[in-house]
Amino acid sequence: MLEAIGIVSSDVATSLKFYKQLGVEFHKAGGADHYEAKISNGLRVMLDSVGLIKSFDPEYQHPERGGVVMCFRQSSPAAVDQLYASITAAGFAGKKAPWDAFWGQRYACVLDPDGNQIDLFADR
Repeated sequence: MLEAIGIVSSDVATSLKFYKQLGVEFHKAGGADHYEAKISNGLRVMLDSVGLIKSFDPEYQHPERGGVVMCFRQSSPAAVDQLYASITAAGFAGKKAPWDAFWGQRYACVLDPDGNQIDLFADR
């Protein structure tokens, strides 16, 4: 059973602001530069600094760009548009502006501060 998703951040403060835009409220947990949030379905999302990861894995190399995509369902197509606008207005990178996808969803893509792709979607 998948219990948690871990995100390694090169700028924890900026990442906390980004994920707050998505409704993920982190709290400090277990020590320096380790944050956790529990989302509505019980899944935990963890956010750790590169420094914390290197403290127990000195050979850790932070990737230039993430390889996992996290997808956040929104309540409506208009909510996708609004959240995309809010995130990009806050100075975070948009990757693909909202569009009506052929598979029947309103879809948009943004990047978190470390380049991880975050998809926003709602059924049309």
